[in-house]
Amino acid sequence: MKNFFKVVVLGAVMASSSLVSAAQEAQKMAVVFPSKIMQQSPQREKIEKKLQAEFKGRIDSLKALEKEISDIESKLERDGALMAESEVTNLQRKRAVKISEFKLEREAFSEDSRRRQNEEYQKSKATLLDVINSVATKNGYDVVLNGEQILFAAPELDISNLVIKEISKR
Repeated sequence: MKNFFKVVVLGAVMASSSLVSAAQEAQKMAVVFPSKIMQQSPQREKIEKKLQAEFKGRIDSLKALEKEISDIESKLERDGALMAESEVTNLQRKRAVKISEFKLEREAFSEDSRRRQNEEYQKSKATLLDVINSVATKNGYDVVLNGEQILFAAPELDISNLVIKEISKR
């Protein structure tokens, strides 16, 4: 009885594995490379320009502070020997205050810039996924894999260029 049960189970396993492999052969597969798409899509340039415009005032402010610090340092270097000790001390304090102000503004700018870049990246990632789904549906793909997470894929499976063309239209 045990042998009969083993034979039946083995037969069922063999039949199901052949069905699974037949089903896998019938699937149409593709591969995409999201980083390639993000780098070559026109949205990346639009995002960069948008963020540059958004942070232009703060960048200019940081450059102005940097120039003030540089001017104070060059004045100390150039005229420090001729100035009264109190003037030198005042300029050194002013430089220290400006340096602290610069560091604080630069840190806040970096944080805000990273946050905004991440927000824009998340938006573009959602658009990218939407476009990939659209291209996959339109072309009848059953499975689309992330090419950056697999070891090998035949070049003819790569649909990244189709996705770039489609995302350029949006």
